Order: sequence, then structure tokens, then C-alpha cells
Amino acid sequence: MKPARRFWKETAITPADGGYSISLDGRGLRTPSGGGFLAPTMALAEVIRNEWDSQGDEISPETMPMFQFTVTAIDRITPRREAIIDEISQFGGSDLLCYREDRDERLKARQDEIWQPYLNWLAGRHGAELVVVSGIMPQPQRDEALAVLRGAVAHFDDYNLAGLHSLVTISGSLVLGLAMADGHASAEDGGRAALLDELWQQEKWGYDEDADKRIKSLAKALIEARQYMDLLAHQPGEG
Repeated sequence: MKPARRFWKETAITPADGGYSISLDGRGLRTPSGGGFLAPTMALAEVIRNEWDSQGDEISPETMPMFQFTVTAIDRITPRREAIIDEISQFGGSDLLCYREDRDERLKARQDEIWQPYLNWLAGRHGAELVVVSGIMPQPQRDEALAVLRGAVAHFDDYNLAGLHSLVTISGSLVLGLAMADGHASAEDGGRAALLDELWQQEKWGYDEDADKRIKSLAKALIEARQYMDLLAHQPGEG
């Protein structure tokens, strides 16, 4: 399929009920499903307008991450909010940080050093204590803890859920996703924690091009998700 070609010359932002709409040559943007497009903050609207302004002769969706997050919230999150909350929350039942190495003591020590503080933060911030085990055999978590985690996820509005969904699914950890969304961890630190095993293997065996590409791709995606959520929180008059 050929890329869609640019068909507009001017973009504009217009205040709308609940946020800001963006128009191309006077015609309001629509989401892929045909719904109305709305950015909830001016900061986000300005970045999305710049994404459209920066397009060349052909439209490249991969160069418009903030637009993609926003239409995901409108088209996918809002119609299926409860299902998306369940999808995100289920990561807590088998969270990456709860499964530690059972053969390599040095790797286990690194996991304990990097991962345990996030679990401690989760317990203090949300009151959910997750069980940690050695090895990869599934370990059910307590229903009470899982209910608390679902409540934490449900606290996010639809737009922020789009960002949280990416933070969690990309990192493979609800704990890391919540920590990054809360600002407790930067996207860079969260990414390093998510890729701890891969980074350990590089330390042990040396540089691997495919692994390096994966690490950089994951880090970029997490940074974009965190930037999106920052734009949602940005209020007029802030620097």
C-alpha cells in the first residue's frame, strides 16, 4: 500500500469542548475510525500540530507518535475502557520484577538491587505487596494485591490509559509502568530495569547488534509514552 500523500498547506488549533481540535486547511482532523479528534491540553495539541506540519510529500505515521497515542485513546480506549483496564492489570499477576534468576547468583543480585526498590515503592505508594519467587514457574499473586493494582490502573483517564498501556506492555511490567507513569522512575531508568537481563548478557558476552537495536527501540518507545503523558499534565502558563 502506497503512503498517503500530503493534501494540506496550513494547520490550526481551535479551542473545543473539553480540549482542542486541529484542522488541516480548515477541515477538522478525524480519527482513523471517523470520530472527532480532540487533544485535551494545548501543549499536546501544539506538538501534534507540529507533527502534521513536519510531514513531507508523503504522510509517515511513525513520525507522529503523539497523534497516534491520542487517537488510540479516542478510538480504542474509550469504547473498551474496562477491557483495557483488565488487559493492563493482568500484567500484575505475572510481573517481570517478581521472577528472579535461580542459577546465576550475580544476575540475581543485580535483579534484587534494581528491581526490589520498585516493588518496595509499589507497596508504599499503592499498598500492594507482590510475592517474589526464584525461577520461572508461575506464582499466583494474592487477590487483594491484584484488586489494588486494578484500582490503581482504573484511576487513569482514557488519554492517560493510552500512555500507561504502552509503558506496561512495552516494559512487560505493571510495576515499572506505574512507576514511570507516576514519575517515580524516568523512562530511561524504567527501560534499563525492563531490559536488565538483556543488558546483563551484553556485559557478560559482549555487544550484540540485534539486542542493541531492541534495547534502543524499546527505550525510544518508553520515552515517547512518557512524553505523551507529560503533555497531558502540562497546564497553561507552565514552562
